[in-house]
Amino acid sequence: MRRPPLPLLTWVFTRFVPKGDREPLIGDLAEEYELRATTTSSSAASRWYLRQICASIPPLLWARFTRATWPGTLGVALLAYFAVGVAQYMIQRALASSTATFYSPLPLIIVFPIVVLIGYFAERIRPQSAVVMGTLMLLAITAMTLWASEGAPLWYRAAYFVVGPAAAFAGAALQRRHSRVR
Repeated sequence: MRRPPLPLLTWVFTRFVPKGDREPLIGDLAEEYELRATTTSSSAASRWYLRQICASIPPLLWARFTRATWPGTLGVALLAYFAVGVAQYMIQRALASSTATFYSPLPLIIVFPIVVLIGYFAERIRPQSAVVMGTLMLLAITAMTLWASEGAPLWYRAAYFVVGPAAAFAGAALQRRHSRVR
């Protein structure tokens, strides 16, 4: 029996195929390649083999993507992150009309339990989403600290760097503890 052409391409192709299906799929492709190589030229059989592999990769990638859990987790985390932004904006607007100063610890104190609740419900909807939300918060706060020209005091930026992600992680831990108790 002839070996199918392009062993490196065959090996790469097997990385897209689920483990349980690899051997039968590659075996079927090799058998068909052998049959075609005996009835037509080996170059025609090689072109057929190459077309089969190249045509199979996009559907295999799509199947892997739709079975993966990370797109849903990221989606819930982004929605939760947006909800935190809306809550924080509303708190800042409400406090701006009061006598509170702009860089006051009061918004941090108010936003902490709100972020814990948002993290709790995000984690309840999709496991690990509150952790992803906390990571997104860390990245966003780091980017704003490094590249923003805002003159916020260092203590204020450091507090947001700790409080927001800590609240998200606390919401995740609270949900996990609550689900274990049930």
